[in-house]
Amino acid sequence: MGKDSKESQSISVLVLCAGAGTSAMLANALTEGAEKYQKSITASAGAYGSHYEIMKDYDMIILAPQVNSYYEDIKTDTDRLGIKLVATKGAEYISLTRDPQKALQFVFDAF
Repeated sequence: MGKDSKESQSISVLVLCAGAGTSAMLANALTEGAEKYQKSITASAGAYGSHYEIMKDYDMIILAPQVNSYYEDIKTDTDRLGIKLVATKGAEYISLTRDPQKALQFVFDAF
């Protein structure tokens, strides 16, 4: 992992899926990677629909594949709040949940 400015800033990530189970897998990978590589990333998991009150507290929202269809709906809110929004696809999402370093790089690359 490099040492550029985006990797040294603190980033809070909210991962959303249908029921908070799948999103917890990626949030855990990000947390594990942040600890292992000393990166300032905090990650939380949530169910789509429960995010309205808390989304303002995050720098980035990642949509798990099963809630990608809501991308345009949430984009209006994330743009208004200055939050980075990223959608993931099936195989990509699975690989991110299994590779903490790759998950971190995914977040950094989005910024």
